[in-house]
Amino acid sequence: MNSVDTKQIVEVDLLGGLFGQESSSLQNECESKEKKPNMLFDIIKSLFTNKGYVANITEQQANQNIFMILRRVAINHPLQANMFNNGKVNALDVIKFLSDYLYCGRVPGWVYTSTSESTKKKKSNDITKNDIKEYLEFYDINRKDFEFAMKIYSDESLEEVKEYRDYMKKLKSKNEQEKSNN
Repeated sequence: MNSVDTKQIVEVDLLGGLFGQESSSLQNECESKEKKPNMLFDIIKSLFTNKGYVANITEQQANQNIFMILRRVAINHPLQANMFNNGKVNALDVIKFLSDYLYCGRVPGWVYTSTSESTKKKKSNDITKNDIKEYLEFYDINRKDFEFAMKIYSDESLEEVKEYRDYMKKLKSKNEQEKSNN
């Protein structure tokens, strides 16, 4: 046989033709490799909305997804998630408990959160270099210390600078009002 004949046979085989047994096993492999349903997000959604679905979760599904479920729960309930973040607990019982504990009829907004870079930039754009400089001078903070704090507590540090700036604006406006009244 030449290469063209072999190619035709392979094409016929893939279409379920000449070699019936082999082609059906190949089709079964392709069907089994299809995208599996994402059980994680179904389980997370059912924790809040569908207790019947949670009751039918298998032990295998629970063991596969318990870590990520606890990560999501830890967003708003860190102490409870930390208590169950142990390999010795029964994952299925933990999921059933969380369903009883968290059931509210709808999925809360904190479950599926994401931050975009545009919101982070907007937060930092409100504060000018002059605001930071005044803040550092007022509280007698070293520039390196502030940069270190920004690495660790960026949101909190920026919030403090904003509060200082707002306070100083109120103070200036109050002083101007008093001067205009006198």
